[in-house]
Amino acid sequence: MKLNIILFKQHIGKQFKNNWISQGKKKILNTKAEDLLMKNGIHVYKPQEIYYENKFEKVEIVGFKPKAVEFDKTHPNWHDEVLLTYKDNDVLLEGLNQAQVLTNSVTIQEGIPKKYSLQSISKELRKHCKNIILGAHVYDAEQQKLPKRKDPERPAWNFPRDYKITHGRINQLMTSKLLHLLETNENYDIVKKRYILNDLLFSFPFERDGSLIQFQLTGDSVVVSDKPLNPIIEKSMSEWKVPDLHPLKCTVTLNEENIYEIENIYPIRKDVLACHPHTIFIHHDRTQVKNIFEEEVTETQIHGISLMKTFTIAASYAKQRFGENISDLPTPVTIQCVNTDGRLFHFGILQLNTLNLENCDNHNVWFQTERLPLFNICQYESGRAVLEGYNDEVLKHLVSFYRNN
Repeated sequence: MKLNIILFKQHIGKQFKNNWISQGKKKILNTKAEDLLMKNGIHVYKPQEIYYENKFEKVEIVGFKPKAVEFDKTHPNWHDEVLLTYKDNDVLLEGLNQAQVLTNSVTIQEGIPKKYSLQSISKELRKHCKNIILGAHVYDAEQQKLPKRKDPERPAWNFPRDYKITHGRINQLMTSKLLHLLETNENYDIVKKRYILNDLLFSFPFERDGSLIQFQLTGDSVVVSDKPLNPIIEKSMSEWKVPDLHPLKCTVTLNEENIYEIENIYPIRKDVLACHPHTIFIHHDRTQVKNIFEEEVTETQIHGISLMKTFTIAASYAKQRFGENISDLPTPVTIQCVNTDGRLFHFGILQLNTLNLENCDNHNVWFQTERLPLFNICQYESGRAVLEGYNDEVLKHLVSFYRNN
């Protein structure tokens, strides 16, 4: 290698660092100045004798990012007692059976009660419903990258990425447009008593078997009414029994948290005219709701989600209506539930009789249907939108739920 003038240049940063190190190793020389001052009667003070501690006040400056809160024992909401929580994207290990034990609910028959009459659907209403399906699943302009597809039998196989309408967008469009279809085809006397609210947070805390539990769930779309729904069953529920989970505890797979706030939340004030919950619509997004064991969410677990969300809304409403310390309700609270992923619809009805969840003499009552498909296929085939297997039963149930008083 030929040496040139560049190789003889000094690196200024390295020289400054080396000079700093060498100067830092210098020893302080004893100049005997202190002895000389003492001989002349001049007192020499040490710094610790004359300095004082300067206390600075914290000043809030607009535009500066605050210090991040540490999620440990220094957090202001830290508690030594563990809180068991159930939230939107959680599922129960035993599904519906575990949800029945947690909510003290029994199922006395299959399907919805006989008071719900399923009437035939007109051709015009059927046509509008098909247009809603195509508009939500095919014609919408949103194109987002969807999560990766996985094949359990070939876990290492990489599928090509899909760019389509997201599950959340499909659920939102289906719910809003179906509710609009119901409103435009019902009598004004019924429609004027119904109001639709979106993204409401509900919270219900309680104690069970010595454990502190709190359900914190969101109502994606909630239909409220100017008066509560009538009870379905008047007779006693003491002869029915909740499922037996032995040897499992009913709190298995609930989340454990030490940072929390205990609060009962029903987000609609008492003085509002339409404060009574009528029907809750749940958007089931299979890309977000997952098992902690990375297994597919089963049918019974989806049924359990419906019961848990409906119970949380009913219980928080009952506490606001009857008082914080209410146990057995003087009047049952009835709420309807529709759980959908955009194609499959699950219908449920809860009659809340008691908030004493360990009471064996009085139970809450849960009615439900199986998941009903609104259609079988809705996609593009050879450049054309195709809808196959349309099912009228879903719209019949929706109309019946909306008309119920």
